Amino acid sequence: MSTQMTLQVTGMTCGGCEAAVSRAVSRLPGVASVVASHKDGTVTVQLADNPPARDAIVSAIERIGYHVAK
Repeated sequence: MSTQMTLQVTGMTCGGCEAAVSRAVSRLPGVASVVASHKDGTVTVQLADNPPARDAIVSAIERIGYHVAK
């Protein structure tokens, strides 16, 4: 059974931003899928078995220049 996590992310302004965030988060072990929306300012992550900690997901997003609401 997978679970879902939605994060509020600022700084995404286009589809390229969505793709960059999706790529960065998808590389983490335990992530099944990622949907980023610059219009909604959200990133929704489907977590698989042995999911990463929220902090690891936040770090992956912030490392590429976006901000995650705490």
